[in-house]
Amino acid sequence: MRRIQESAVCVPVLYIENQPYLVLIRRSRKLKRHPGQISFPGGFIEEGESPLQAAIREMQEEIGVREDCITVLGQLSCTVTITSAVKIIPFLVILKCREFHLNKDEVEEIYFVSLELFERTKCIEVLMPNGNLTCRYPLGDLVVWGATARIISQSLSQIEQMLKEVKR
Repeated sequence: MRRIQESAVCVPVLYIENQPYLVLIRRSRKLKRHPGQISFPGGFIEEGESPLQAAIREMQEEIGVREDCITVLGQLSCTVTITSAVKIIPFLVILKCREFHLNKDEVEEIYFVSLELFERTKCIEVLMPNGNLTCRYPLGDLVVWGATARIISQSLSQIEQMLKEVKR
């Protein structure tokens, strides 16, 4: 039996003028897996590391966030990619620094999207060619879909709750 591959992502939140923003990236179009897609920083879990260690390592590699700038709030709802059957384990983190260094081999752009925008925008269901359902957030020129959209959609109330608890 084939073992399901596991990956981990950070769902980074950066406060801008006291409002929470999700930090998203556009994956390089040179990558073999999901080129050009909007996602959270993350990647495969390497042997000997925990999902959280993998998520933080990947975020550091992709967008250059220093470890002392990260506060981990906890794990969010997992999802599985529809096209490649990879389990994604997401972790909500707050970024305390605004310094980023993009690894251009992996990341083309970085985006800061207001959490409030996701609260007001419905994740629209999309039927994939293979018959599976996913969803997408149409945000003007930016379309967040697939596993990233499902993580946001499934975890939105959990994200809001975890952020409220930290503010107390």
